[in-house]
Amino acid sequence: MNHLIRTSFITVLFLLGTVLLTGCGSSDGKKISEPLPVKPATGQAGDGNLADIVEYIRIDEGLPALAAVLVYDGQIVEMAATGTRKINSTTAVTIDDKWHIGSLTKSMTSTLAAMLVQQGVLSWNTTIVDVYPELSGVMNVNYENIQIDQLLSHTSGMRANLPSVNSYQNSSLDIESQRQQMIEEALMLSPEVNEGQFLYSNLGYMVAGAMMERLTNTSWETLIENNLFNSLAMTSSGFGIPDVQDNLSQPVGHLSQGSGWQANNTDNPAVMGPAGIVHSSLEDMANYLAAHLAGARGNDVSGLLTAEEFSKLHTPADNSEYALGWVISENLLWHNGSNTKWLADVKISPEKNAAIFIVTNAADLQDGQNSSSYKAVDSLTDELVKRLEARYGN
Repeated sequence: MNHLIRTSFITVLFLLGTVLLTGCGSSDGKKISEPLPVKPATGQAGDGNLADIVEYIRIDEGLPALAAVLVYDGQIVEMAATGTRKINSTTAVTIDDKWHIGSLTKSMTSTLAAMLVQQGVLSWNTTIVDVYPELSGVMNVNYENIQIDQLLSHTSGMRANLPSVNSYQNSSLDIESQRQQMIEEALMLSPEVNEGQFLYSNLGYMVAGAMMERLTNTSWETLIENNLFNSLAMTSSGFGIPDVQDNLSQPVGHLSQGSGWQANNTDNPAVMGPAGIVHSSLEDMANYLAAHLAGARGNDVSGLLTAEEFSKLHTPADNSEYALGWVISENLLWHNGSNTKWLADVKISPEKNAAIFIVTNAADLQDGQNSSSYKAVDSLTDELVKRLEARYGN
């Protein structure tokens, strides 16, 4: 049975949730219309033709840019990026470019938590009140004994988003102070569902990240860099929009606007970091996926985590298909992410010893079955699986 199956965009679990639909985008383009080349043969992984396949799918769906990387047995087999960094621009994307990965950040936050458990900084049953004893009797009583693994598996009961999150966009406070302020707001809110019931919660990840900051006196960003990025040589990864200088040095995200695209170089507030504001290159994501692939196959990853520690990350909560930053379905680990201007998708198949990362700098999620970005991810996943099977026969 093919376990690196595509996951229908209709059932995709997403995303970052609270988004900024305003900002500095300009109405500088309609849906891209380019001559469609002859459809390339599927071929096999590593034959040098992936760029042609990516380009065909990108043009067919009218996207500014599209990129992918395929990992097998811990190594990059092939990767490609085609299109432009911004609509109506001639600046082409490259395989070294950085891409916003949205809620794929969640598995990184969970991986960081596992590393801090390994270091003895916290335990999986560390509760909110353990970290914020001064809020005992002040916070909503339902949250006092919520554990960090409940926050990371979306079973804390916490609501999906912080209602006031957009007010943090232009905050003058440093990021750790912002997260402390966020905690004081979040823990006063009533739960949206009962403890133990699944509800996809960006807020839960924000609270978990703030807990890690309090325990280490270090920002979540620095913790991620020092523990995860450095351990996996993810030297091209960072936070927020990739094109921070707004000079097309990196790709720009795009919103769907009517029948076209609108460039929009904004992101969600930094306070949402643990829930989804990482950007990364294809090679960095390959390094990250290779580590989780190895862990899912029962192997230790030196300098990162043991197989047992990976197992905790990859085991769903009770009565759920969601683990700690991963959806577990048919022996597949997967997730996707978007801040409504990008769409990123990962799939890991321990059985096939393979992993895929696909990303585009445009998102039209509200279009459902007609979403160009979803359909591109779907089609490219199919092609990559066929190419994998053609080469390795599994």
